[in-house]
Amino acid sequence: MASLAALLHLVDSALPTGAFSHSFGLESFIDSGQVHDEASLAAWLRGYLDTQLTYTDAVAVRRACRLAADLSEEGSAGAVARAGLSRLDGELGALLIARQIREASRRMGRRLLEIASDSFPSAEVDAYRAAVDAEDCQGHAVLAFALAGAGQGYDEDTLVEAHLHATLTTLGYNAVRAIPLGQLAGQRVLTAVRAGLPAAVERSRTADARHFGAAAPALEIHQMRHEHQRARMFAS
Repeated sequence: MASLAALLHLVDSALPTGAFSHSFGLESFIDSGQVHDEASLAAWLRGYLDTQLTYTDAVAVRRACRLAADLSEEGSAGAVARAGLSRLDGELGALLIARQIREASRRMGRRLLEIASDSFPSAEVDAYRAAVDAEDCQGHAVLAFALAGAGQGYDEDTLVEAHLHATLTTLGYNAVRAIPLGQLAGQRVLTAVRAGLPAAVERSRTADARHFGAAAPALEIHQMRHEHQRARMFAS
């Protein structure tokens, strides 16, 4: 039960990483009228899950988890793992095309590393935070999450599903405020979208390495447009 409690703590929407202030492009779809009710929100969340969340976030979680065990090692194994983490961190920064999304990832990641150092301490978290402090890594949220979770002993499938669920939940709550929707409507949307999580976890496990970062062009365009909106509720 202690292990479950730690995971629930890590994915709690109240964890002060700043996630509540980001829509990751959803606000642009709301502004354009394409997302305006329960059905259109559910469709958007499914599209986000099937593209950027699966082929960027979930794949990044898996790659970070596979590096985690060797990060604190001395000698060649540790050096290879730390170099791999630095490459992964750089790739992720390059794949996040919209400036606001890159900044959100770094801001939330650095905050999560700060929280994890106190609440989820581990050699994995220490290694990533040291790399960020040395400016060898940018400090992305999804990598901070993966390493914090791996440091607590969770396997990569569990962490992938937990990250996807936590992200969709936060976006669902943000959409209830922004559209706006009733609370019960928001819960119906999350219940419907949650049904797609097992398939997304499996797709991330079997994804071709060349597909890392695959995303829907319309999503990336709306993420880039967000900073030019006349009025904004969210930072991304």
